[in-house]
Amino acid sequence: MKLYIPFFFLSIIKIENDNQMVSITSPNSVSMVRTPAFKVWIGLIIFIVVEVILIFYLEPFLRLNFPPLNPDTGPEDYYWKLNARDALTMIITWTFYGAHQFSVWLVIVWAHKNYHAKKLDEKKLLAYTGMMALILIGFTLLHLLQTHLWYDGLAQDVAILTSQGSVIIMLSILLVMQNPKRGLFFGIKEKKLMRPEVANTFMKSHQLIFSWALVYTFWFHPMDSSPALLSGFFFMGLLFIQMVLAYTRMHLNKWWVLIVESYVAVHATIVAIAQWVDFGSNPPMWAMFLLGFLAMLVFTYIHGLGLPKWLRWSIVIAYFVFLVFIYVPQPFGFGRDVAYFLRLEFLWIPMILFLIAFIAAAIAHVYVLIQKKRTISN
Repeated sequence: MKLYIPFFFLSIIKIENDNQMVSITSPNSVSMVRTPAFKVWIGLIIFIVVEVILIFYLEPFLRLNFPPLNPDTGPEDYYWKLNARDALTMIITWTFYGAHQFSVWLVIVWAHKNYHAKKLDEKKLLAYTGMMALILIGFTLLHLLQTHLWYDGLAQDVAILTSQGSVIIMLSILLVMQNPKRGLFFGIKEKKLMRPEVANTFMKSHQLIFSWALVYTFWFHPMDSSPALLSGFFFMGLLFIQMVLAYTRMHLNKWWVLIVESYVAVHATIVAIAQWVDFGSNPPMWAMFLLGFLAMLVFTYIHGLGLPKWLRWSIVIAYFVFLVFIYVPQPFGFGRDVAYFLRLEFLWIPMILFLIAFIAAAIAHVYVLIQKKRTISN
């Protein structure tokens, strides 16, 4: 896929990361594609593609030591873990996770202390970018080795809902952070509970929160070769790359951000279809994930792109045509049971994300009020 990169970036982009503003300077209006950050982006995209291919082709070696696992017993069960827990294996896995997590947090804290109120020259590779890229590559290879030696991820000790929940929280907080820029629904901004002051509260701390969600989910799963896991590790790779690119223009590129944020529709659909085909999941939930996350794309995500009004309406119409096609009986449509439509399954994902977003915004709102009172009292 060819990524279109707009040419109308400003020479200085301001990012709120903590109590100070960070300026990214582009000496002599240097093109973004000529910056070290862009080259790192290209290199890491290639790396995660190779990673996924490697996971797939190493699967026969994995089966030599770890035969097929117990059958999946339902949505609360997790298939990709050994039938019996091994204490030493889990000590090793938790140690690797902890090392990865604290390495990322230490670099983030270091960057917060060293980059605030400073102009960052895009012609030079930032130390943060280099360290995060090495952490990504190093711990990805370590996780692959760990899977082939001991297999189990954190899933052996914790519930699947913790992994799913961490990503849902991340996506919901993103809604709050992006509200001042693109609005919450069809470009309409929530001006009270998710006002810029509240959004900035998450802007100051989102790196620590999001990095926990990513690293935790990364180590929750073993690097096995099912379509669901392959798609998941590719998705994790995109999110990790976005984390590596902090403090660069590429981190804010709206087309790249759109790809990272909306790929969840592809991943969730693949997971649901795999559950249906491989484990006989009933009812098949793929339409809920596909239509739900596409609704987020159509009614929320694209409204920060600056698209013309006619194009946005065309995308909305195309979405509804596709939605109708899913439920229209064959041979004129896909023929999904209309009962699922009457249950409003296509709204479940947006409802969950918006609900958690409002809860998160309410917590941040209370925090802002407390901080104001402290400032006044002092």
